[in-house]
Amino acid sequence: MFAQLRNALARNASVFQTARTASTGANGKAWAVDLMASEAGISKKQAEIALKSLLAGIEGAVVNGERVTFQGFGSFESVARAARTGVNPQNPTQKINIPASIAPKFKAGSAFKSAVNK
Repeated sequence: MFAQLRNALARNASVFQTARTASTGANGKAWAVDLMASEAGISKKQAEIALKSLLAGIEGAVVNGERVTFQGFGSFESVARAARTGVNPQNPTQKINIPASIAPKFKAGSAFKSAVNK
């Protein structure tokens, strides 16, 4: 599924141009659904289902320790953070223990970085 979506986006570069010229309002789920519906010629309900499926797929893969890469756009993965000692911001003289954790990470791809730096 990811490969099909990636290939469709690569063939239809106008999606990225439309995204750049879209309204300057908050860009969130509703914005993405509207963009997907208009570019793909599908209903907003179908676009919402597709977006939810994509995000759930990315989340599931990252939770399972997999890396999800969209060529040129970026990659999602999980990274382990070691336990460490920090400083209590309310009382800088007090040390606190920060437990080890696993965090999601996004790394922008070269094409995305180039588009942002233009």
